[in-house]
Amino acid sequence: MQIIKSEALKSWPSLVSAILFFIGGLLLILLPNDIVERILALALSAMLFVYGTVRMIDCWKKNDLTHGAVTISICYLVGIGLIGVNFKLEGTAALPSLTVGIVFLVLGVMRLLICGSCLVNRLKGALRNGISAALCIALGLFLVIYPIKNFSLLSRLAGFYMIFYAVTMLGDFIASISGADLDENKTGRRAHFALPNLFTAFKPAQLIDEINKYREEGKIVGGMLIERKEDTDLDDVNLEILVHLTTQSNKFGHVDLAVKDKVYSYGIYDSSKVSLGGFIAQGTFIVVPKMSYLKYCLDYQKKYVIGFGASLSEKQLANVHRNIEEMLSHCELLETPYDQAVKRGEDGSELKDPASNLVRDVKGKVYTVVDGPFRRYFGINTNCVRVADWLLTDSGVDRLTFNAISTPGGYYSMLDHMFTRKNTRIIRRTSYIVADEIDDLEELRSLARQTAAEMKKSKAT
Repeated sequence: MQIIKSEALKSWPSLVSAILFFIGGLLLILLPNDIVERILALALSAMLFVYGTVRMIDCWKKNDLTHGAVTISICYLVGIGLIGVNFKLEGTAALPSLTVGIVFLVLGVMRLLICGSCLVNRLKGALRNGISAALCIALGLFLVIYPIKNFSLLSRLAGFYMIFYAVTMLGDFIASISGADLDENKTGRRAHFALPNLFTAFKPAQLIDEINKYREEGKIVGGMLIERKEDTDLDDVNLEILVHLTTQSNKFGHVDLAVKDKVYSYGIYDSSKVSLGGFIAQGTFIVVPKMSYLKYCLDYQKKYVIGFGASLSEKQLANVHRNIEEMLSHCELLETPYDQAVKRGEDGSELKDPASNLVRDVKGKVYTVVDGPFRRYFGINTNCVRVADWLLTDSGVDRLTFNAISTPGGYYSMLDHMFTRKNTRIIRRTSYIVADEIDDLEELRSLARQTAAEMKKSKAT
C-alpha cells in the first residue's frame, strides 16, 4: 500500500481559465465567420504539432523510434496542410459542422429516449428532456444538411458554451478562496456546466490503461494507492464514492456509495428481469460489506475501483443516511436463485448470477425496487450514477452536472475535480487494484488518521 501526499491545485488558474474562456466565447460570438474559421484551423494545427511532438518523445523513451517518426510526420504534414490551405469557409467549415451535427443528433435521440422513460415510469423531467431532444435534433439536422451555411450557428453555440463553462470555473474559484464548501451546515450542492459527454463517457476505460501503464513502470506498488489531500484540516473519511473501472463489455463503468463499512449500490443484479442486453431492467439495490465487496469486484469481476473519500459533517452524513432509508423503504428483499437452492437443501455453489454471487460470496443483501422513481433501470437516465447522486442529496457534495447524460465517466471527472480543488470535502482518492493486497478496513482508517495528524503537525510547525 502506498500513501501519497497530494497538494491541491492553486486557486488562481481557475480564475485565469475562466477569464480566457469568457474572452474566447465572446470572440466566437462577435467575430466574422472567416476569422473564426482561420482561428479554428490554426488551433487544430497547433494541437496536431503538440500531439505529434509528445508522442515522439514518448516513443523515444520506449525506444520505438519508427512508430514515433510515423506519428510525428503525419501530424506535422496535416498541420502544415491546414495552415497552407486557402482559408475559404466553403473548404474547411463543413467538417466541424458535420461532426458537431452528428453529435447533436445522437444526443437528441438519447434525450428522446430519456423523455419516453420519464413518461412511462411517471418520473419528473419528461418535458425538460423532450424540449432538449427537439432542440438537439433540430440543431443536428441544420448542421448536417447545411454544414457550411450554418457554420455561424456552430461558432455562436461554441461561444455561449465557453461562456457558461467560464461561469462554472469562476464559481470554483470563489468557492476555493472562500472555503464555503467547508461549512458544516451546508447542504446545498453546486452544479457544474459539464464538458461534453463525448469527452468523459469512456473515461473509466482510459483510466484502466493508465493504471496498467503505471503498474508496468513500477509507479504503483501493492494493492492500493492512497492519495491524501495535504492542505486540509479535515481528517476522518466517513463516506466514499466508488467509481468502478472495467475492461469488460460495459466500458462505461459503475458508481456506488460506501458509508463506513457498507456499500450501497443500484444496478442490474436480478438477471431474470433484464431486457435489451441490460439497457432496461428491473431496478435492484444492494447492501454489502465494503471490504468483501471490493475484493469481489477486483478478484472476480476483474475491475479496478477508484474511491473518492469525503469528510462530511454530522448533519450532512445524517442526510445521506436519511436518503438510504428512504431508498430502502421502496424495496423488498429479493429471494435469489442461491436462496432458493438453499431452501431445496442444495449448496448453490454452481450458481453464477450476480445476485447469487453477492449473497453467497459477499454476504450481502439484494433488494428489488418495487415502487418509486427507481423501480425501472434505464441505462442512460435511471442508472447507478443517478441513484448514487440522489443518495448524496443535501450532503454538500457537488451534484451531477446538469447538462450531462448520467455516466460514470462524467461523475468521475466531477469528483476528481473536487479532489484537486482547495477547500472541498473530498480529501482522499484511493485506487483499489489487487484484491489479495488490500489491507483491512480498520488498518486503513487508522493509517489515514495517522497520516492526517502528521500533516497537521507538519503544517503547524
